[in-house]
Amino acid sequence: MIVRVAWLVIALMTATARAAWAESDSTGQLWANVTLDWHMSPRVSSSLDFEPKVLISGPPGQPGWSSLDLTPSVDFVATKWADVAAEGVLSRTRQTDDLRTTELAARGGVRFHLFSRQQRLLFNEQLPKRRVVVRDLVRWEWRHFSYSDDEPSSASWRFRNRLEFQFPLNRPNLSADGTLSLIADWEWFVPITDQHERFANKRRYRGGVGYRRNRSWGMSVLYIRTNSRNTIDDPFSTSENIVDFQVKRVW
Repeated sequence: MIVRVAWLVIALMTATARAAWAESDSTGQLWANVTLDWHMSPRVSSSLDFEPKVLISGPPGQPGWSSLDLTPSVDFVATKWADVAAEGVLSRTRQTDDLRTTELAARGGVRFHLFSRQQRLLFNEQLPKRRVVVRDLVRWEWRHFSYSDDEPSSASWRFRNRLEFQFPLNRPNLSADGTLSLIADWEWFVPITDQHERFANKRRYRGGVGYRRNRSWGMSVLYIRTNSRNTIDDPFSTSENIVDFQVKRVW
């Protein structure tokens, strides 16, 4: 029954993505995430994330693009209800055959847990006390762009807020081996300073299914919908429709 539910969710995601890609002002993209995670102590964990992205469909005449993001990060458990998070990003994007962009970014913020957690000291894991997990991730990021043509480099600040939900389908807790879970979140991106970048102001919705094989391995598949606009006064007139496959290895 649980497997059927998971496949139904994936089928609905695929159907939704196909319908969305048919819109004239939208793009279709394929992402992947490979995350290596180390729990170094009950309070400190670090990770390294590799994220390739590619455009697979778009409006007529739009050039294809692809990118690769490399993101190291460190999380510190400040209290049972809050983590301090820091990330660095190196991103290389092939915008067109003649243009490459390089992004360097630094992010810092706090992840708030609506329900406090308990510790599993044997494996240095922070585990949820309740079946439903609700979190809010607040981040500020500094971004620097350089270009392969004659355009001068630029830098900006941006605020991000992501509300996260997770619910186990076949186990009483997300930490159990063999857990299938539903995943959903909503994130808002707001530029704080002017940036020579289209669609820096956006909102993103994600939904999908996650699977925790055991403490060491996890995976998920998500459908992501992003609506964007150029300025605060403009409507959210463009959209990105993304299927994201994720694999996580934990030590």
